[in-house]
Amino acid sequence: MTKTGIVVVGYITAILLAFIVVSIYINQTSGIDRDAAAGMTAFGDSLLFIAVFGIVSIIPTGLALVFLRQSRKFWVVLSAVALVVASTSLAEVAVTVLAPLSVNPWAMLAFPRIFLSPFLAAAFGLAAWAAPGVRFRWCLFGAASMEGVSSIYGFVHWFVPLFLE
Repeated sequence: MTKTGIVVVGYITAILLAFIVVSIYINQTSGIDRDAAAGMTAFGDSLLFIAVFGIVSIIPTGLALVFLRQSRKFWVVLSAVALVVASTSLAEVAVTVLAPLSVNPWAMLAFPRIFLSPFLAAAFGLAAWAAPGVRFRWCLFGAASMEGVSSIYGFVHWFVPLFLE
């Protein structure tokens, strides 16, 4: 119970800190621009919230993984799920490369899926670091690597052309 409480308090702290940072940001950037583009600023605020929460929640997530080191079933399921999820990332990269958006409706799902890749790569890498066995580490490191490849592709595909103009 104590370990669970520590992890829950860590996540609650991450949520509160993210709310505080976003509130400060909204307060500092209020004005006509925020009112004129309410949808865009709301999306940006949500991205800021996700980023702050994601960074701060690394600590309770790492603690939870360390606390779960003794549970073999957990690591078997996590390793299998990580490999399946990471394979979808490579599939979306393949869809993007092989069929442009105008030709394939599945390509519309590529952006949000590839956008998640850096976060999943970090999560799978953190899990690989905390994994109790070599086999689990290799599976999770493989999943992190697949997500990393997808992240690199997404960066090159969407951002490098902006720097070349």
